[in-house]
Amino acid sequence: MRVNDILESQNYTTTTVALITSELDGRVNVMSAEWSIRVSIDEFLIAVFVGYERATYQIIHSSGEFGVSYCSDEQGYLAYIAGNYSFKTHDKFKIAEFTTFPSSHIKPPLIEGCISNYECKVVDEFRTGDHAAFIGKVLAGYYDPDKKPLVFHKGKFHYIGTRMTHDHPF
Repeated sequence: MRVNDILESQNYTTTTVALITSELDGRVNVMSAEWSIRVSIDEFLIAVFVGYERATYQIIHSSGEFGVSYCSDEQGYLAYIAGNYSFKTHDKFKIAEFTTFPSSHIKPPLIEGCISNYECKVVDEFRTGDHAAFIGKVLAGYYDPDKKPLVFHKGKFHYIGTRMTHDHPF
């Protein structure tokens, strides 16, 4: 059954869940972001979309850098805390047990236990509807081949199941 509803249809996209780290005056922020994606291979660029009303917007706009840590399927609680508490009123690192490791090229740390992590320097910023698009040049990347990603679909976190197999050679 196909339903014609542009508003509800927005809930039927599936995305990975990222934890975006940023730093302002020595205080580290972490924000959960459904909207982040690789946008170029050569040069390696990642786009992160942040609402203008978010503290993260001002921090990245001012600092010109951010970390992207794509959550593993063991990190739903961290993604929830990062997405539901404000940097302005809460220390998210005290609420949840975020474990970090130091970045090599940017000030904010990256989140440990993720499927992949990236250090990004802002090379472009522009408006996309009600969000700012930050395009970050990836300065360093890390990954854990044993982790599986956390995905977001219909307003909830999900696991990825077993890989499909076919009779086709792909």
